[in-house]
Amino acid sequence: MKLTNEQFTEVAFIFEKENGNSHSDFEKSIIAESKLTEYKPSELEQIIVNGLNSGIYKTEEERVSGYWSLSKIGNRNLITEFKKWLRTELENENGIAVFQILIGLDRLDEPVFNEKRTGQAVNETELNLRDAKKYLNEK
Repeated sequence: MKLTNEQFTEVAFIFEKENGNSHSDFEKSIIAESKLTEYKPSELEQIIVNGLNSGIYKTEEERVSGYWSLSKIGNRNLITEFKKWLRTELENENGIAVFQILIGLDRLDEPVFNEKRTGQAVNETELNLRDAKKYLNEK
């Protein structure tokens, strides 16, 4: 099953709800209207992981949406997968995907960003690539 970018947003909101995060009326309406609520969060997680691993998400934008959604579930068991994807995206110099994976790992309390950085941004490509390389070399 291949999810659209819109469905990735729905899944992210479902994951956040599962984790007890409060939502705006807009986010609640997205969840209420979603056909994806027929699935358990763990099933949605597996659908995304399987899709990313099988290569059905051809564009960086699609993969970024998948990584972003998965970053909302808070499952530390995904660290191995995130590291594998990080290695691949880094090899292909996909800066936006690298950044999104770093954010996902950071949300799982992985020390991915240099301690001396004062912030993290998608447009800090060189710093993000440097931090990704350093993280992978230490792990």
